[in-house]
Amino acid sequence: MANSFGGIWSDEQCFQWELNNNISLDSQSFVNLYNSTAKEISKLVEFESFADIGGGVGAYSLAMKNLNKQVYYYDLNKHHLDYAMSHDVAHYYHQTDITQNKIKHDLVACIEVMEHITDDKLNDLLTNVDCKYFHFSSTPHLTDFDEEWGHINVKQQHEWIALFEQHNYQLHTKMNLPTSWSLLFKKNN
Repeated sequence: MANSFGGIWSDEQCFQWELNNNISLDSQSFVNLYNSTAKEISKLVEFESFADIGGGVGAYSLAMKNLNKQVYYYDLNKHHLDYAMSHDVAHYYHQTDITQNKIKHDLVACIEVMEHITDDKLNDLLTNVDCKYFHFSSTPHLTDFDEEWGHINVKQQHEWIALFEQHNYQLHTKMNLPTSWSLLFKKNN
């Protein structure tokens, strides 16, 4: 694997592609998308601590921090981490492989990350996460640059739901934020 995304581009190339395509905190529309997402999920469930795993540029983390949630940011890509830290998006930062660490918070979000992870590592991830709610989004669409970008495990929504069910989660609700294929899971007791 050439990068932390699972693809052949370098971490720097992936990060620069994001910035060049308005996936940044300088893009007001991108920031507004995550502000809306944070407000919507705050209406649906109660939580104090929030973990943004695979947090990217940190828009979701920052939106939650602005809602006075305790925010934990996790990402393997050093460029993401440096960018997020320079914009003070969270209270705590972790540069780590999210599939190999115990992560325990009220609400965990993993947005457009899991399609970059193999099934065996996804099972590790879902085993290691301990949360009340899990906000999830992963593109169901194939693109011309999946190999470069690292979309190595694209699944359809029903396949993701089945995977989460194997790890004791039930679908709480479908959401339209930040993507039309977003799902909110609740952990069974």
